[in-house]
Amino acid sequence: MIGAGPSGLAASKVLASRNVPFDCFEAGSGIGGLWRYGNDNGMSGVYASLHANISKESMSFSSLAMPETYPVFPHHSMVLAYLEDYAASFGLHRHIVFGTRVTSVRPLDDGGWEVVCRRRGGVATETRRYTEVVVANGHHWDPRLPAPAVPGAEEFEGPAIHSHDYRTPDPYAGRRVLVIGMGNSACEIAAEISRTAARTFLSARDAAHLFPKMLLGRPADHLVWSPLSDLPRFLKDPALRLLLRLSRGAPARYGLPEPVRGPLVGHPSTSDELLVQLARGAIRPKPGVSSFGRDTAVFKDGSRESVDAVVYATGYRISFPFLEPSVFAVSDGRTELYLRTVPPRIPGLYFMGLAQPSGAAFPLLEPQAEWITELIQGAVALPSPTDMTRAIAREWRRHRKTYVSTYRHGIEIDFRSYRRALRRERRAGRRRARGAVPALPAVAGPAPAADAL
Repeated sequence: MIGAGPSGLAASKVLASRNVPFDCFEAGSGIGGLWRYGNDNGMSGVYASLHANISKESMSFSSLAMPETYPVFPHHSMVLAYLEDYAASFGLHRHIVFGTRVTSVRPLDDGGWEVVCRRRGGVATETRRYTEVVVANGHHWDPRLPAPAVPGAEEFEGPAIHSHDYRTPDPYAGRRVLVIGMGNSACEIAAEISRTAARTFLSARDAAHLFPKMLLGRPADHLVWSPLSDLPRFLKDPALRLLLRLSRGAPARYGLPEPVRGPLVGHPSTSDELLVQLARGAIRPKPGVSSFGRDTAVFKDGSRESVDAVVYATGYRISFPFLEPSVFAVSDGRTELYLRTVPPRIPGLYFMGLAQPSGAAFPLLEPQAEWITELIQGAVALPSPTDMTRAIAREWRRHRKTYVSTYRHGIEIDFRSYRRALRRERRAGRRRARGAVPALPAVAGPAPAADAL
């Protein structure tokens, strides 16, 4: 197991409960992954004020609920405390080798895997052999900057960081700050910086729908379980547009352009404070950046603004530095994995948590880990590599019709459809393991008549 963040913990919990022997290597000195503020593995981009944008009920693992005393949207320190409790409750710490970074994972000619790791502060490496490898190193740790770079970016003299390195608004007090992006991090960081900055600009290439954290008196993510989620997509999209309009008003009231695409084609951007700061004039929305000068930014509409600092909230690459690209790599955000887990022609390699649902990811992790564990134990069997490859191709055809074609949305999934697909695959896998030859089950994707928010 590589990584002791939420994905690695969920997989460790299931493996331990099924008495499967395993080692979990964690580069940091504690569990939690990106939820550990200042994680000494260098992979956490959590900033000081960050709160979850998913409610505690939706965010909990199925086997352990978050404490009732937690607020609806817990602070990152509370999420970490919950993960610590999860690890302690199921005795996971004894399986984790802390302060150890995996540097190489290589398939062996006679089967199995060679895993090379190195202790922090050391030079010597240790080589071990395993029959299976579960990759759970996360997908929010490798900052992705615009490529190619914005013209003139090298001439800009002010500080320019990725949101991964943002921690507090203190360095931006009294300055003119440009935040680039329109995802959750961009919205929340821009709102926080705008409280003390002289001016704050929020630049986005495309207009996005902004979801409130609360809708109709309930956390917005609870809509996944509401009657609205059972509507066909052609009805659900306009219904959600109307709900957002009634709750927030027209985007023009805040100086934002009207989104061209529907609210379900992209990962939701959630922020309450951003619209308040836009209405106050503390944040000025701008289109995409066309070029930089020494202390200026020029935008696609031809406007120019004086800028002292830039924060790129432009997302993350999906990368695996311990795997050779010839073994497995991600191209344009697209993972060639059966049910986002299994590379069809690489036996014994599994990926955890490489999916981005519109709601919380935690509830999907244990079912995914249960499937992987059943595969390791031989309780279920996979389709043939050819059938898996065909299923992946069908999934991508549906994906392109459902979501916007950007790197960020390459791993976007529908929560309920994916969970149903896992259940179907596990049933079919048990039949295969018994020697039956059923038809390949449907892969994860939007349901024919309805899908979740």
